Amino acid sequence: MKARALLELTVDLTNPAAELTDAISAVLGSIAPGQREAVLRSLDEAVGVALAEFEPQKTEASN
Repeated sequence: MKARALLELTVDLTNPAAELTDAISAVLGSIAPGQREAVLRSLDEAVGVALAEFEPQKTEASN
């Protein structure tokens, strides 16, 4: 058996941005300070990829 620390969260989807911000803060407050930067960088990458999907596709014709 492996001991694990778990944090269970419920997100109110009527206010997702604030709820996700609170969830991230809760996770960051629950992990070692040395892990926080890696977690935030990983989230930054995931958010960047998601935001890129909203960017209009650039074509050579529009250049």
